[in-house]
Amino acid sequence: MLWFFQIVFLQTYYQNMKTSQVRSVADHVELAIKTDTMDDINLQLQAVNNNVCGLVYNERGVLLYQVDSLGLGCYLTQRIIANPANVDDYIERTRLSNSGDFVLPLKNSVLRQDMLVYGREIKASFGNFYIFLNSPLDPLDSTVSILKNQFIYVTIAVFIFSSIVSVLISSKMANPIVKMNKSAQKLAKGDYSVDFAKSEYSEINELATTLNYATQELGKMDELRRDLIANVSHDIKTPLTMIKAYAEMIKDLSGNNPVKRDEHLDVILAEVNHLDRLVNDMTQISQLQSSVLTIQDKEFDLVAMVHSTLKLMEGLIDNHAIEVEVFSPNEVWVHGDDVKIHQVIYNFVNNAIKHIGEDKKLEIQILLEDRVRIEIIDHGDGISEEDLPYIWDRYYKIDKNYQRQTEGTGLGLAIASAILKSHHANFGAISKVGEGSTFWFELEFAKQLDV
Repeated sequence: MLWFFQIVFLQTYYQNMKTSQVRSVADHVELAIKTDTMDDINLQLQAVNNNVCGLVYNERGVLLYQVDSLGLGCYLTQRIIANPANVDDYIERTRLSNSGDFVLPLKNSVLRQDMLVYGREIKASFGNFYIFLNSPLDPLDSTVSILKNQFIYVTIAVFIFSSIVSVLISSKMANPIVKMNKSAQKLAKGDYSVDFAKSEYSEINELATTLNYATQELGKMDELRRDLIANVSHDIKTPLTMIKAYAEMIKDLSGNNPVKRDEHLDVILAEVNHLDRLVNDMTQISQLQSSVLTIQDKEFDLVAMVHSTLKLMEGLIDNHAIEVEVFSPNEVWVHGDDVKIHQVIYNFVNNAIKHIGEDKKLEIQILLEDRVRIEIIDHGDGISEEDLPYIWDRYYKIDKNYQRQTEGTGLGLAIASAILKSHHANFGAISKVGEGSTFWFELEFAKQLDV
């Protein structure tokens, strides 16, 4: 672009610039005429500085003023002074101009030089005057040739410099991406210990941070998947082993002994029921998370549901000698699927009983705020801060030394989480190691009575 503008448009730009300079000199002459300061030395300086010669005539064609810094190179001297009759042509050209002035490019045949002649009509209260200025246009062929040669060297230098800079910058930007690609290939092969290196560029830093986070999460999911397989295998293998063993005992030992046979069959039935609960719980989680099961929204009394749940679990509570305290209004009506919310409360209370503290106290609170909030509180061992975000995951086990659940399947919190998510309800857990845990969720008001 620089080459194009400097070479192609140089002639036009130079001529426009020269015309502007000549107009500037004409402005000074016009001011001098109107202020009667034609003898001011500034006019001479303007002519010399801008390489201009000029003539001023009145409307009768009489020469009033002459300034010359060109000498023999002044075209006006050859054209008008040498032949005064030609002044009428220039005056007429000026009068016919719509703008009151004209610019005439021409060539001095004597000096073989390009130049321009400028004419302007000045209308004053004491008469009309005509300014004619002449300025040569310097030959630009040699200048253009010099510029072309310069641009060749400049182009080569810029090309080499830009190539070196681009190689350096691209290498600096590409190296982290190359390393990321190698790390991604390791990640694709199951190596979750890879680290995506950061760089000086914020965009690459953000990408590296995102990939490192994704790698950590994939590693956790892989660990949870292995735990799931181990835990489910253990849950299934143990009852199958028991069923097989007691079936063989019935066949070989107790088949003819009704008492022993019934005891063995009871064990088999208990193990089959455990397997049935495990399969049902896992199926329910899958259905809830895939939105296969629909929510039957209705209005129900949450306080009555809490008391009915505690009544249902009375035997379990008595067996553990637990003291239950309920802090609630007399009635609180909410929106939701009463069957599934009952299951959530049951699972939260069951979880609290499993982790009850030494004081054997379990508290249930129903709070009325923007929404209805229910809290189930125990004073047990609590959950560490690093484990707390993962307790809702069906794959996650806080205790890695897994033991089979003697009551339930160990999927209660995962089921509760899936149900509450399907209700678009807020829920969570607050816990501190050694002080206990609070599990809570919120539902929308239906109506509120007798608080």
